[in-house]
Amino acid sequence: MQLHKHDVLYSEVSLSFWGGIDPSSGEVIDQTHPLHGECVTDKILCIPSGRGSCTGSQVMLELILNGKAPKAVILRDADAILCTGGIIADEFFNEEVDMLPYIVAVGGEVFAELRGSHYLEVGHNNSNGQQIVTIRSKNKDILADDLLNLPLGDTLYLDEKEMDIDQGRGDARNLALSTIRRIAAIYSATKMIPIKSAHIDGVTFIGQGGLRFAQKLVELGGKVSVPTTLNSQSVDRRRWEMLGVDEKLAANANAVGDAYLSLGCEMSFTCAPYLLPSAPRLGDQIMWGESNAVVYSNSVIGARTEKYADYFDICAAIVGLVPEIGVHLDSQRQPGIIIDTTKLIEKHILPSIVEDSSDDGTELESLFPLLGWTIGNLSSGKIPLILGMDLLPIVSDDNLKSFCAAFGTTGKSPLFHMAKVTPEAVNDDILKGMVDGCRDNVEVTIQDLSHAHAMLDSGKNNHSDSRVDLVALGNPHLSISELKRLTDLLHQNGVNKVKVDVVATLSRHVQSLGLERGYIKKLEECGVQLINDTCWCMICDPPIIPVEQNARILTNSGKYAHYGPGLTNRKIRFGSMFDCVQAAKTGELRLSIPSWLPRKFASTLKRIK
Repeated sequence: MQLHKHDVLYSEVSLSFWGGIDPSSGEVIDQTHPLHGECVTDKILCIPSGRGSCTGSQVMLELILNGKAPKAVILRDADAILCTGGIIADEFFNEEVDMLPYIVAVGGEVFAELRGSHYLEVGHNNSNGQQIVTIRSKNKDILADDLLNLPLGDTLYLDEKEMDIDQGRGDARNLALSTIRRIAAIYSATKMIPIKSAHIDGVTFIGQGGLRFAQKLVELGGKVSVPTTLNSQSVDRRRWEMLGVDEKLAANANAVGDAYLSLGCEMSFTCAPYLLPSAPRLGDQIMWGESNAVVYSNSVIGARTEKYADYFDICAAIVGLVPEIGVHLDSQRQPGIIIDTTKLIEKHILPSIVEDSSDDGTELESLFPLLGWTIGNLSSGKIPLILGMDLLPIVSDDNLKSFCAAFGTTGKSPLFHMAKVTPEAVNDDILKGMVDGCRDNVEVTIQDLSHAHAMLDSGKNNHSDSRVDLVALGNPHLSISELKRLTDLLHQNGVNKVKVDVVATLSRHVQSLGLERGYIKKLEECGVQLINDTCWCMICDPPIIPVEQNARILTNSGKYAHYGPGLTNRKIRFGSMFDCVQAAKTGELRLSIPSWLPRKFASTLKRIK
């Protein structure tokens, strides 16, 4: 066995490949990450795991096909999302790929030993039919299974129906099942379970690999076997030309959407499928992609889905099965860490709300994305049990929606429990059992939220420049109640024409409801531009994004505030919807720091790396 020496990029902070690595160059573009600006190509990337978006598998596939992938990815914890990109490259593009990156998981102790390494040597050999990767560090050999080539063996039981699918090779169902079985091996799954519905995240066009993958499934006769909705694609399918979108991008983006529609998916194109009439119910076994949707469906609805990778999602929808793993199981839905917000809320939040008798919801609007982003970071990959949120006067579905989206950017877990709020954490006896079962307990401090605000309001400078060039709303897609609030705020004291571009993304379903209730007409009177089928994580370039690189984009989304700087290379400001509307009316962001956030923290906190 021959070992090859490669430079190392090591971080103790997990990294989302989507919004974190440019698939065309291999550069780390997540401005909040310690490796920002580094290039992963041909390096050995050492990170605890992926995090955030389900689209990391798409980025991995494009990196491989573009020749920009790491030589190896050494993880602390196995990550099926990253592995899926490699498995798809092998299953669907085997003849084009000279060599896949090694992807291994070495555990916490060994991972810590690699800290400080400037280079490592890696190689692999076949031992009794099993691919073993050797990592040489300081004259010590570390042996680890290659997660892309685990032996399938006889551990995954297939019933007669599943065996029928596996007869013969070559068609879409067989390729889909082969992919699922290889990913199931990463989890050591022993059983498959049927699903009631699916939501496909991999509809974004980020490169030719994803388009060719979807088209190949169509060519091979693929059809979904369960009701299947589609996530946002990369352009508004009906109005891309009017919006000034590049014709080549629109053609590729619509071709991806067309392929998934040909597979039998519904014309939904929304990143908030929980707002559709077809939303699942408590206890339903489903297969959903899209990080915010996965977190919301598990936590707020109580349905059951792992955070599945793009490409795995459509394979599961075609077969109608997923491995019986993770939060599909009762035993795996138990929290592993307590995140306590009680003192924070009692000392800082409630007094601010009581003192401000004219409060219009601004304070709580900002609180939820900040808490979601913070708690995702504090949870250490575990399912958190969040205490103290029931002390707030209201926790609305929209509040939970913004919390889930922000939690999904920084957290690895597909599920949280919020005591006395979410459906599986309401019963006193069950709650006591959850508390007793948690070994770790972390208290959220006002300093934590100040740090979160500084990171999400990253476009703020030390000067007095408060201008705003674009207001970006609807990440995730606006709900009908958010649409109403936006309409009401803009129509306070009559019709208020916006002085800067205001663009909101929403599903066709919610827009049709808004038309019936008169909201759409009123918003258009104010000059608000409404976009369907796509979302802010897919809108990366002009003309919707301002041309000037120093432009400032204001959003009320913790998710977009996190990913936006890397995706657009523009300055992102963060505020509440109230802040966004005031800026739309005046062209300036006059106040984006909630009254409960001490200014001394907000002004002095620095990026932690």
